[in-house]
Amino acid sequence: MSLAANDGEDRAERMADRLLSGISDNALSPDAQCPAAVAAEAAADKVAQHWVNAAESLVLACFHLVAGLETFAEQPELFDAFLGRLVAKRVLSENDVLARLKANGKLAMLAKIGRLAQTLLQESLLPLLPAHYSIIYQICLLIEEVGFDRAVEELSKHSEATRDDVIKARAALKPPQDTAHGSQPPAQNDGSAQLFALRLTSQDARFFANEYGRVDALDECLRRPPPADDAGFVAIVPILLMGTIELTLMPLLGFGAPQGLFFESPVHQPEITDREVIVVAKRGKFRPRHLSAFPSAKNVLVLAESFFPSCVVKVQLFAEARADGWLSLIGDENWAERPTVR
Repeated sequence: MSLAANDGEDRAERMADRLLSGISDNALSPDAQCPAAVAAEAAADKVAQHWVNAAESLVLACFHLVAGLETFAEQPELFDAFLGRLVAKRVLSENDVLARLKANGKLAMLAKIGRLAQTLLQESLLPLLPAHYSIIYQICLLIEEVGFDRAVEELSKHSEATRDDVIKARAALKPPQDTAHGSQPPAQNDGSAQLFALRLTSQDARFFANEYGRVDALDECLRRPPPADDAGFVAIVPILLMGTIELTLMPLLGFGAPQGLFFESPVHQPEITDREVIVVAKRGKFRPRHLSAFPSAKNVLVLAESFFPSCVVKVQLFAEARADGWLSLIGDENWAERPTVR
């Protein structure tokens, strides 16, 4: 065993001894004026205090993160050095840094927590916070949507709120939507995508037709936001690749079987293998609008907005150019890293 390993073990043992000594001296041993029951409560209070301190430390870390991001925003070299140090300290991963513009990436979540630090650290809320950034991020969204007092009231109903608890609370407390138009989606605040659109070439599709050394390689490598509970999908793909799209790409984006398959123009001959097909899918309560004619089948963004109008968070994968109102991923921006074929 190396000297460094021995030093590490010795340090861990000393820390354990110090902790155990502190427990026996201060928490578990009643004195003449401290009945056993009071000592037990004191021991529990110490656990609870450290528990609360863990959430407080996380929020404060996010506060300092935001301060660093703002301080070095106009100094690219220092900004990169700041983020690089966070990677070295295992606060962020390299993929987190590469995806820093992603609406719901880890860096964006931590930044939102940091910006709401003063609110999160209020005495009535802090004990209700779990020491996990993804749940605190959802709590931030809950506060933004329903207000501080209502959020505290809702969190108080749970001994330890989970991410699902907070998401369900957000869904239950959303104001009623205008149901006059069934296809009109509600606004999203958490960065999840309400609408995916793509025009996939054979060259891009080859990544989804290959077999990789790890079955989850595509899931880890493909850069995309998660789908909203109610979301739409519109793609134009070569018909020969339809099986690959349905079995591989659509599940990665959170969609099951297509809701509809269309040709952009009437078919007047039996040979269709060289044609492109329009794929429409939905999840949740969304329903694509019925179109009597396609406005512009060659423009997948116009087509997607025709099927699913009024979406707020819209993502175009494998884009050729930026588009106003869309998060467009071009070329290598679609990949955290290229998947490796075995």
